[in-house]
Amino acid sequence: MFTFRTKLTLLTLLPLLILSAGVTFLAIHQSARLSGAQSEILKDGLLEAKRAELKNYMELAYTAIRDIYEDPSLSRDIAQGLVADAFHRMEYGSDGYFFVYDYDGLNIVHPRLEHLVGQDLWNFRDEDGKFLIQRLIQQAREGGGFTEYRWDKPTGGESELKLGYSIGLDDWGWMVGTGLYLDDVELVVSQMERHMVESARKTILLMAFFTVSCLLVIAVLGLAVNLSEARVANRKLVDMAQKTFSFLEKERRRISRELHDGINQLLVSARFKLERIDDALGRGDHIDASSALAATDRILETGIQDLRRLAYDLRPSVLDDLGLVSALESLCSDLVERKPVRIQFESSIESGECQPVLATALYRITQESLHNIEKHAGKAHQVRVKLRRRRGWVCLEIADDGEGFAWRAGQSHEQGGTGLGLRNIQDRVDLLGGRLTIDAAPGKGVRIRIKVPFQRVAARANRERVDGKVYTRTFGGRPSAGAGGAALSAGDAAGH
Repeated sequence: MFTFRTKLTLLTLLPLLILSAGVTFLAIHQSARLSGAQSEILKDGLLEAKRAELKNYMELAYTAIRDIYEDPSLSRDIAQGLVADAFHRMEYGSDGYFFVYDYDGLNIVHPRLEHLVGQDLWNFRDEDGKFLIQRLIQQAREGGGFTEYRWDKPTGGESELKLGYSIGLDDWGWMVGTGLYLDDVELVVSQMERHMVESARKTILLMAFFTVSCLLVIAVLGLAVNLSEARVANRKLVDMAQKTFSFLEKERRRISRELHDGINQLLVSARFKLERIDDALGRGDHIDASSALAATDRILETGIQDLRRLAYDLRPSVLDDLGLVSALESLCSDLVERKPVRIQFESSIESGECQPVLATALYRITQESLHNIEKHAGKAHQVRVKLRRRRGWVCLEIADDGEGFAWRAGQSHEQGGTGLGLRNIQDRVDLLGGRLTIDAAPGKGVRIRIKVPFQRVAARANRERVDGKVYTRTFGGRPSAGAGGAALSAGDAAGH
């Protein structure tokens, strides 16, 4: 399986490669189509210019012999001789001349190939197998027209494509023709095609250069981002490790203090009582021994209770046995026994629905918050604990109507100077990747809102959950009405 980093790299590079390949293919295809279209346009334009040029040469030639051809005073033999001689002497350019055939295919004038004069060329075929003379005569009979054929070039000796134009002297039954070689047209078209191919090649190379450059830039940026993310992740791991060690050290110090100041002192006191009992028994004072034994029993009972409380604080059995909701209810019930407050508890999460890590963190946060209320909110009469699940998040809200304290958004917990243990709560929220919001003001109570990602236990992952079902329970009696209660009600309204 690919790693997340590999998937992210492929997701970044593959669209660019596909886009580049597609653009390159379209560029090649469009260049080929454009080259072909431009070649055809250029060729058609050059051929049209050749046709116009041939027509002009033929019009000039006919103007030169028209007076002889149309002079009724001349006999046909004399007029034909003069016209044939005139065409024999007419030339233009390096390879331009006029040729004359009668309508039966007999050559009358050919200034470049005089050995053809007098030959019957009716069935003559060019290199492409076309009946050349027949086609020229047919165009002449139809009033004049163009014919493409292959003919040896007098100056080069090689067969070249030629465009011929022929007209008819119908009174004599003659076909007069001339032609221009098209090798220059082919040369221009081929040069343009080579230029288009070269331009397309340069364009493709330029696109390839930009594609490779973009890939290199993306690779460098990806490497930089990976390094940056790796550094951030390492810093987060270090911070989490430090917070974990800090939690452990705090817990160890607390346990040490509880053992030293509580249970240890009780055991020392019990030892002294036992020594007193021994001394009383040695003196035979059974009354003093009995009194000391009763005091020792009370001391041991207190030690047992303290030891149970310490064990419960380390890991409450109700959290493992009954789940998060029951454990939170136990915290609320314990606070009501120690402090005259009324606690309203609401939950839309089942007891065994959260993973142990999340359940433990929510339990500790609630425990710390209720401890702060017991220790610092002396005027509090009403407390609300709400545990809700909203899509992929768990929201925990703990509010009281006590005296509150000065607090502003963005203020660090150390700056608050409240001594409410908010730093521990913040650290736990950070470890869960959540968000902590505190609303507090003097005389208006305190509200702590926590939002952390929901983590469902694997056994319940496929179970259908009914949203909107809220479990509510109230602990303690009805408090006396006062400013504190009004403050909490206003805060609850804002929370909803």
